[in-house]
Amino acid sequence: MAKLKIKVIDEKGAGSRKWVSDPRGFFLIYLADRKIFVEHYRTRFEGPASVTGTPDFIFQGISAKNLGYTIIDAGLASRLDHAAYLGRELQKAEYCLKNGKKYVQDSES
Repeated sequence: MAKLKIKVIDEKGAGSRKWVSDPRGFFLIYLADRKIFVEHYRTRFEGPASVTGTPDFIFQGISAKNLGYTIIDAGLASRLDHAAYLGRELQKAEYCLKNGKKYVQDSES
């Protein structure tokens, strides 16, 4: 029987990646009324000052998994790194919702 050679790859730090805006827009995530809300904007995100106008979609729910699938199925995240980021943030938001903690998007807590 042949011995498999499996390459082990160590993680890379996030600092090694250049941030690229998703051409399909960006998301603002917050908690309100015991739910997770996700607003989608079709403009490019250039920092908090670029958030103007009205979102084209507002998603709401209590499950990071279900919200993530709903957003992906809507075709609003075109980049894999953006989808991964969205999953991390939704998971943090769900944790905060379930544990009565304050959620702040992009915070380390």
